Amino acid sequence: TDFIADPWAVTAAERELVAVFNDGLDLYPAADGALFHNPAELPATAGALLPVGCLGQDRLYVARASGTEGRSLRSVYPHAAPAERAALGAARQRLQWVQDHAFCGRCGGPTQWYEHEYTLYCAHCDRRHYPRVSPCVIVAVHDGDWLLLGRSPRHPPDLWTLIAGFIEPGESAEAAVTREVYEETGAQLADVRYQDSESWPFPHQLMLGYSARFAGGTLQRAEDELVALEWFHRDSLPRVPGDWTIAGRLIGVVSGGRPDA
Repeated sequence: TDFIADPWAVTAAERELVAVFNDGLDLYPAADGALFHNPAELPATAGALLPVGCLGQDRLYVARASGTEGRSLRSVYPHAAPAERAALGAARQRLQWVQDHAFCGRCGGPTQWYEHEYTLYCAHCDRRHYPRVSPCVIVAVHDGDWLLLGRSPRHPPDLWTLIAGFIEPGESAEAAVTREVYEETGAQLADVRYQDSESWPFPHQLMLGYSARFAGGTLQRAEDELVALEWFHRDSLPRVPGDWTIAGRLIGVVSGGRPDA
């Protein structure tokens, strides 16, 4: 089953499904534990349905339901199929987008749903607001059998991961890889190679994954970004992200295995 981010990709849907999130944008599963709800069995506080896309032959919508207990997508993702992760991430981002653009950023007027182009439209200044996507890079830096890993203050204290950062205006993705790694570690790179990509809805990143070879420099940790920075042998890796994340898959590519969560 694949997810397609086009609500009208399937002309005659087999079923309609609804992803329900609470006010904190945590997922509210169905009563039977399913990730998606039947439209006829939504919580009483559920708001309007927004079309999201198609999950196989099913059409997917998203709704917000106030006063409900939810589960963070980060806790749901390890147990969901890739297409389900894509669908849930798209649903959460659609909801975040509508929330953030209820009013026009140019004139302050109210926006309205413009279904045929998937935008929020401001009639006052004739401006369309499209869903926001923030491109980022993430890179597995290696030196032979050794992999460079860092610990972020935003992650659990025993979790090590790859260097990542946002692409700045005017930058290519490859230039962002080189800059981010140098800024955070002091390392210089060679053989920067694209590997994979992943949507990461926290809140609206598009992760572009790379591998790169260490080409010199003295390691110097950016203290405002990393609490630790070390080289690890491919056969003695610490706890790293699972391979349901792009970080885990890149580590698997470089280390030659599939790291555990």
